[in-house]
Order: sequence, then C-alpha cells, then structure tokens
Amino acid sequence: MKRFIIIGIIALSLIGVFSACTTYDEGPGFTVIPAENRIKGTWEQAELYINDELQDGTLQIEFKFDADGTGTRSTTLGSGTTTDDIEWQFNDDKTILMFKDTGADEWDEATILRLTTKELWILEDAGIFGMWQFRYEKV
Repeated sequence: MKRFIIIGIIALSLIGVFSACTTYDEGPGFTVIPAENRIKGTWEQAELYINDELQDGTLQIEFKFDADGTGTRSTTLGSGTTTDDIEWQFNDDKTILMFKDTGADEWDEATILRLTTKELWILEDAGIFGMWQFRYEKV
C-alpha cells in the first residue's frame, strides 16, 4: 500500500511539473518532439484572423520548411500565386519563427502560439493593418 501512495505522489508531482512547462500559449503542454522536428514539412493555411476576425480565404499562404533552414513560401491572392525561396529559423527560446526571402537582409518575425506535429498557429504584427493570426495544418 505504501508503494502505491509513493508512486501516486510521484505521478502527481510530475504532472504538476510538466503542465507548468509550456512554451506556447496554445500548447501543447508537453512534448518530447523538438520544435525543429515538429515544424519540418509543408503547412497549408487553414484560417486567417485579422484583429480576431475570421477572413474569407482570399489570401492564402503555404510554407514548406526543410530541415536545413531553407524552404518555400507560396502566396495566393485571388487568382495569382507567387512562390519564393526562403530561409527560416527560431529565436533562442523557440517562441519566434523568423523567415526571409533567400538573399534578403531583413527577417520577418511571427510569434508562435501553437506548434504540434499537425498544427502551427503564428501571430504577426502587421503595423497599421493590425494583428494577423495564421492557422496552418500540416499536409
């Protein structure tokens, strides 16, 4: 009986420790998969919110993040699509996703709200155009 009580106390302690250790506001609460491994792949935009209002889908952005810090960004506005080669990286604590066109000097930055193996939510400050939250699904 003593053994079960000790195991129960240890389990509750671990749950408390892991639930308090979340990197992103929207989760996951705990994962053993590094952020670099979760973000690799192709991400298709599922939703776009501008100032917390869901948009109609006129603007669609798709990312492909490769393991070597390169990738592509395809932007569709109406019936036109452009694809650019990009470089990407995280900041030191992996809360900011930075990307830029290959060869460009300035990095665009987005705060990561959620990063799982299937979902990526990022928030960008578009200045006078407001706060843009992109929600992606891995394809």
